[in-house]
Amino acid sequence: MTTLIGEDQTVLLWAVVLILVAVAITLEQRYKWASTLSSTMLVIIGGFILANIGVIPHSTTVFTSMSTVILVCSIPLLLFKADIKEIVQNSGKLFILFHVAALGTLIGAFFCWFVFGRIAPNADHLLTMYAAAQVGGTVNLVAMANMFGTPDDVVAATGVVGNMSVALLILETRLIGGTKWMRRQLPHPHVDEMEASVDLDALKKEGKTLTGAFWGGKVISLKDIALCLAITFTIVGVSQTFANWVLSLNPPEIMKQLFGSQYLILSILTVAIATIFKKQMSKINGSMELGNIGILAWFATIGISGNLMVIIQTGIWALVFHQIISLINMTVTFFGAKLLKCNWEDVAIANQATVGGPTTAAPMAVAFGWNKMVVPGLLVGLWGYVIGSYFGILFANVIGMTSVL
Repeated sequence: MTTLIGEDQTVLLWAVVLILVAVAITLEQRYKWASTLSSTMLVIIGGFILANIGVIPHSTTVFTSMSTVILVCSIPLLLFKADIKEIVQNSGKLFILFHVAALGTLIGAFFCWFVFGRIAPNADHLLTMYAAAQVGGTVNLVAMANMFGTPDDVVAATGVVGNMSVALLILETRLIGGTKWMRRQLPHPHVDEMEASVDLDALKKEGKTLTGAFWGGKVISLKDIALCLAITFTIVGVSQTFANWVLSLNPPEIMKQLFGSQYLILSILTVAIATIFKKQMSKINGSMELGNIGILAWFATIGISGNLMVIIQTGIWALVFHQIISLINMTVTFFGAKLLKCNWEDVAIANQATVGGPTTAAPMAVAFGWNKMVVPGLLVGLWGYVIGSYFGILFANVIGMTSVL
C-alpha cells in the first residue's frame, strides 16, 4: 500500500513517532481521561490509526531501529538508580508469583484448546506458541513455530496480534487497578507512594493530573544529559559485544539464553554500576525522563505494526486466544497473590512480564509511576525467556503435536 510518508523518508518518520510521543505526554499530563488511558496507550492507538489510514507504513528500518537501538538504550536509563539491595527487597515474592502467572498461562491455553480447539483453524499451532510466548516472549514463540512447523502466515498473525493484545492488556490492567474493588482486595503500596508524593487537591486546582505532577518540575542539566547518554551507550555497546561473543562460541542453549541475551547482560551491568556507584549515579538527573521517551517511541511502533486487514483476515482467533489466556493468567495470579500476601502491583507486573515479556513489563511500571517495580519486572520477564519454551513443549505434547525437527 502506498503511504503519504514513504519508507525512505527517514526524518519524517522519526518526526511522526516523536510527535506521537510529545502529544501523548502532553495529553496525559493535562487531561484525566488521557491519564487513565496512559501515554503508552495513546501512542499505540495513535500509531495504529496513522498506519491503517495510510499516513505511514507498517514497517520500515526506522521502526526496526526503535527495537534495536532506542529500546535497548532506554532500559539502562531506567535502571540508573537500581540499587541491588532495593531489588532484593522488592522482588522476592514477585519471583514466586511470576511462576503462578506462568501456570495461569498454561491453564488458559488448555481452556482455549478444550473450548475452541475443534472449531478454530490452526488452534494447535496458535496455542502452542502462546503457551510459550505468554510465559517468555517472541523468542519462545519463534522456537515453537520452528519446532512444530507452524505456517508462516500463522506466525505473522500471532506477531501482529500479540503486540496489539499486549497493548489492550495494559489498558485493562490500568482500569482494573483503578477500581475500588481491587484496591480493597490487595495492598497497593507503589500506587500509594506515587499518590502521596503529590498534593492531589492542588492538582485539581491547577488542572493537572497525577502523572503530570510526577514528571514535572525536575531540574536536569546539560551535564546530566551528556552523562546519561554516554553511560547508556557504553553499557549497551559492551553488552552487545559480550552477548555476540558468547553466541559465537555456540554454547549450550541455556548458556545462549542466559549470557547471549543483551537484555540480561545490560540489566546486570547497569544494576552493578548503580549499586557500586550508588552515590554518583543518584546525582545524575534525567535518566528516567530520557528512558521514558525512548520507551514510548518503541510503544508507538507496536501500534504502527498493527495491520487491521491482517488482524481481520487471519488474526481473529489469535486475538481471542491471546486475550483469554491473558485474563485467565491475571485471575490465577490474583488468587496466588491473595495466598502469598502480595501487592496489586506484583499481580500486574507478573501478568505483564509473562504475557508481554520484560520489554513491556518494565515500560508499564514506568508508565504507571511504579519506579521500584521496573527492575523486578525486567528481571522476572527475562527469566521467562529461559523457561517459556518448556511450557510450550509441555502443552504441545499433551495435545498430541509432533515436532518436525
